[in-house]
Amino acid sequence: MKYLARWFSLGVFSLTACEMDSVSLMTPESLLIAQVYIAKEGAKPLEATAYLHRVLGSKDYGPVLGADITLTSGDRSVTLVKDPDRTSTCIPEWVQRETSDISGSLGTCYRLQELLSAVPGEAIQVSIKDGGVSELFGQTTLPGDFTMKTPRNGRKFCTVQRDQILELSWSESQDAWAYVVEANVWDLDDVYNYLPEEDRPPQPLNLVGLSISSDDTKMRFPSEVGLFDRYGLHRDVFLQLQVGLPESTTADISVAAVDRNFVNWARAGKFHPSGQIRTPSLLGKSGTGVIGSYLRKDFKVLADSTLQGLIGSCIS
Repeated sequence: MKYLARWFSLGVFSLTACEMDSVSLMTPESLLIAQVYIAKEGAKPLEATAYLHRVLGSKDYGPVLGADITLTSGDRSVTLVKDPDRTSTCIPEWVQRETSDISGSLGTCYRLQELLSAVPGEAIQVSIKDGGVSELFGQTTLPGDFTMKTPRNGRKFCTVQRDQILELSWSESQDAWAYVVEANVWDLDDVYNYLPEEDRPPQPLNLVGLSISSDDTKMRFPSEVGLFDRYGLHRDVFLQLQVGLPESTTADISVAAVDRNFVNWARAGKFHPSGQIRTPSLLGKSGTGVIGSYLRKDFKVLADSTLQGLIGSCIS
């Protein structure tokens, strides 16, 4: 046994004396991530942005300059141009709240500056080429048109009484997979000026509500919009939003019908509470990403009973 023990101890010593000669680290692949968003509001021309960046850790991480991005609708094609000075607004604010992709990254923004016509329900293709390194292709279909029922379609301004709930409603949009209701509420800081400055609501207070079904076309404002955005608000503000807007405040509201591509890419946060699960809609060489589209209706709500005779009620 003593010889076996001596042999074992020598073996352990020899193992501990081994040294690793070299370590090879592989450089991560230079993978392009592209996010292309197309918006349509009424009769206005299309809005389109593309946010491009490379995966963290790759040798090419940083701005993606000189990319060739082409949008095609029908028989017309246009090119997006670099706009690095507006990177922070390249992705719509409510999209950033769901994906959080733009914060701290070193991507590059491209914007549509030429006119490109497309009607609701029409397909739009994108081609992205980055100097022979990455080539991505994809397609989105603009959601079908819908009309606002409350407030009436086409009404850009309307009023509500103080402490009045407004039940927003709209017709169903064909091919929409979800609806996003966003509201920027103004002048709350004046209403709650008696609170310490750190307890006053921000100017504006941004609220986002989601209807994750094509036939869920109603939402009560402000009680059902942005429920998860209210944590941290002072109790007085929280309770007020459950019963309506206070007098002398306004809200800029948008209702957007979003396509399948966007929903599948933003399946995180409120879209997918159990975790982030993304399905890309851009395919090709050395990259991935999304081309998503949405159709938006914008209007303003004023909580001012003195103006109802001049502007008109939101519910009539």
